[in-house]
Amino acid sequence: MIRRCNPHVDLFSFKENARSALAGRYWRSFWLCFVLTLLGGGGPVVYRNSWEEMYDTLESLPTTVLVLLLAAALLVMLLSFLWYTLFLSPLSVGSCRYFMENRHSPAPAPAFRTTFGIFQAPYLNVVKVQLLVYLKILGGMFLLLIPGIYWSYCYTLVPYLLAENPYLSTGRAMALSQQMMEGEKFHYFVLQLSFLGWDLLCALTFGLGFYFLAPYKSATSAEFYAAMRTKALIRGYTSSQELGGFVRHEYHA
Repeated sequence: MIRRCNPHVDLFSFKENARSALAGRYWRSFWLCFVLTLLGGGGPVVYRNSWEEMYDTLESLPTTVLVLLLAAALLVMLLSFLWYTLFLSPLSVGSCRYFMENRHSPAPAPAFRTTFGIFQAPYLNVVKVQLLVYLKILGGMFLLLIPGIYWSYCYTLVPYLLAENPYLSTGRAMALSQQMMEGEKFHYFVLQLSFLGWDLLCALTFGLGFYFLAPYKSATSAEFYAAMRTKALIRGYTSSQELGGFVRHEYHA
């Protein structure tokens, strides 16, 4: 059943709708979030050495070894950047599509097939838009920090917009997200803050609880986008031709 969403921000309704969307479908959503977290290198990390000990160790190494370590570190950074840009970033868009399809469909959406379907055409456009948005936010973070935080809220809906219409240009995706988030940034911040209690409880489990919380957070974010999408259609920011909805796509080999 398609869940109608009130365009007005209601944190309680978002979370209630998210729980309804996950009813009977939690575990397939859990495994999707779990795999995506592992692919991103996420998970509990234990630091055994202090920065001072690490600095002393590096200082004792010969110059040649330090140069090799630096080259290796730069190579790892480059590979990590490519991994994020070409794989993880598009997967975040695919994940958004899954959680939106899941809330619309009377039957459970195929989690992995829907998410990994993002690698079909126009995959490169998704990569380009996500990369340019990321670079703008990153540039704002490096410059004065505040612009980066502001832009991160302005463009927080870009992955959902690409999930619904992967042909959107960079400028259009950014402009539409900014319009949809106008007057809603604080509401979204409060929505994120409302999970603080859960986050603290998850921290007590040495981070393992975050794996189980991830589907709930993702489903709630999907409800927020659904409300913002409804508002955008009502106010004429976009149309049903541009955002055609989340009808189940069948992917063929």
